[in-house]
Amino acid sequence: MVTKISDYVKIKGMKANANKMNVIVFERSKSMTERDICAEGERVEQMEEFVYLDNLFTNDSKHDRDTKRKANAGNKVNKVLFPITNIKIVTRQARLAIHNGIPISTITYGSERWV
Repeated sequence: MVTKISDYVKIKGMKANANKMNVIVFERSKSMTERDICAEGERVEQMEEFVYLDNLFTNDSKHDRDTKRKANAGNKVNKVLFPITNIKIVTRQARLAIHNGIPISTITYGSERWV
């Protein structure tokens, strides 16, 4: 697959940079089997996990760490927003707008959205 990508890039007149490439090999067990994957004659780094479009991919294909990571991000946002939403002058409608706009989108999409 890496060779095909390198060949396609060459056809388009570009050069693949093996130093900026990462590869993940999905396996059934937690142990990581080292593979010799090369592009442009250089070894490509093999990763155990990486984040792409705010989703954590792991070599064992489990989602529990990604779920915990997103829940922790939502908890951090809630902790920061608590003093603001706990003020009595803030209306219930404003609290719901803040809650639906920021912590929910952080957990769901991995990014904050200001209402």
